[in-house]
Amino acid sequence: MAGTWIEIDLDSLISNYHEVVKHLHPESRCMAVVKADAYGLGAVQVALALERVGCEAFAVTKVEEGLVLRKHGIRGLILVLGPSTEEEWPKAIEAQLQLTISELSFIAKLNDVCSDLHKEVSVHLKLETGMGRTGFRLSELEDLSKSLNSAPQLKIMGVYTHFARAAQRDKQYTIEQYKQFRSLTVRLEELGIRPAWKHVCNSAAFLDYPEWHLDFVRIGTLLIGHYPGPGFTGKLALSDPWIAKSKIVHLRKVAKGTKVGYQSIYRTKSVTQLAVIPVGYADGLGIAPHFVPQGWFDFLKIIIKNFLALFGVFLSQERVELKGRTVRVAGKIGMQLTVLDVGMQDCALGDEVRIPLRRTVANPRIHRKYKQDGGILAERILEEGVSPVCKEYSQLD
Repeated sequence: MAGTWIEIDLDSLISNYHEVVKHLHPESRCMAVVKADAYGLGAVQVALALERVGCEAFAVTKVEEGLVLRKHGIRGLILVLGPSTEEEWPKAIEAQLQLTISELSFIAKLNDVCSDLHKEVSVHLKLETGMGRTGFRLSELEDLSKSLNSAPQLKIMGVYTHFARAAQRDKQYTIEQYKQFRSLTVRLEELGIRPAWKHVCNSAAFLDYPEWHLDFVRIGTLLIGHYPGPGFTGKLALSDPWIAKSKIVHLRKVAKGTKVGYQSIYRTKSVTQLAVIPVGYADGLGIAPHFVPQGWFDFLKIIIKNFLALFGVFLSQERVELKGRTVRVAGKIGMQLTVLDVGMQDCALGDEVRIPLRRTVANPRIHRKYKQDGGILAERILEEGVSPVCKEYSQLD
């Protein structure tokens, strides 16, 4: 993957964190969500940077993600949001990860593992209020209370839920989820379960419902410089810490009508230059998540785009930036090579191109360079055949 890299500006990340903290309720704290390799930025360097400026809590989805953070020196609270397995518990307990409990049958088993290790484990209870994924419902709370009372090695630190529609325009569903959360926590208190912390807000709810900040807010999207939806734009002063770049590795002048790429769907409209960059869909270029249309207007846009593509008109064709000028991808993106129609502008082999690479689908083996105070603070290079969770991160002088 030589010739393609990602630059991550830690100063921008830290600025985003301070912007979030500035709008926090005074009694609340920010729990930085660094799941999925910090949305592609690199969980270790992101967490290290945030911990240096005062962030005390982090959230991941999987135990292995939390273990990587501990291995690289993260000392703060680390909450595993997703379900965990019996095989993972001993390492999680030794690393002092806080685990989410959302399954009754796991409580006694987890307590037994703790007893064998002569350790306690801090846990958070996940409540199901409308996400439809994991969590305890009202009908399970009495059994939950009984199970927890028989599990002295489990220290109940938190209780939380997750909003399904907080980023959407219709707020009623989210309000109903919050009401249900409050009702469930009241019932838990009646049953003698009183966790130290409550938390419900993701990035969208943090912006819309400051009165719900409670003890923690779980922030991921805002830290990486993105708003959770177009309706939130401008609510905070955010900076984008992510720039993906590649270099031209092949350049050739071609005649008008030259066919380019698989299925020859692209033909040059005039004499031009075709430039090749060493990046493709295997690296995440051109890969986009599937979005469900949010109404008839969105649905019509999808239909129109696909109809025009039938006649060779690609409205959503990827574009890149070369020397401050936008140029288009010529034809289909390849697996590891992509052709650009750069026109007759002055360019040469080795010139840098900024590419629109989505964070969460970018290949983790693409070289990451972490910038701070105008220089390169650290780099991450994952070698072929080496597990990403085992490879050390180099800190530069």
